[in-house]
Amino acid sequence: MFATYVDLLPLQWNVHFVPQALFCDLYRTIQDYDFVGYMGKDFMYELERMVTRYGGLLPTALEEYFRYQSKLANESGAVVENVGSDKQHGTKAPAKVAQFYSARALRRALEYLSIDYVALGLDVPEWAREMLRNDAAASLIVE
Repeated sequence: MFATYVDLLPLQWNVHFVPQALFCDLYRTIQDYDFVGYMGKDFMYELERMVTRYGGLLPTALEEYFRYQSKLANESGAVVENVGSDKQHGTKAPAKVAQFYSARALRRALEYLSIDYVALGLDVPEWAREMLRNDAAASLIVE
């Protein structure tokens, strides 16, 4: 069902899937932004970077919503990433995404969003690379 939804996106753009490079007109305006954050494995550090930059009421609001301060480091001071089922404070995003995306739907979504990966210099997330690698390997076995 989700794959069909992804296939139909070009017919009716959903704000969750509109490339930010287009939505924010980044090719013409990226120099006007004073902060660009990334929602990847270091998301909590991105929040800390934003808090350090802007201060004010932001630290309190972000701590209340994300509890990011407790997720920046564990008791031993080791770095804690916020993804993965093996992480105490992890979002478990890779497992959640796998419930919805097939390799086919992922390829389609990456086609739609490729402009963001280029404009913002983003890497394709590891969970996506792994899904595509596994699909390619399965295709070789079937053929």
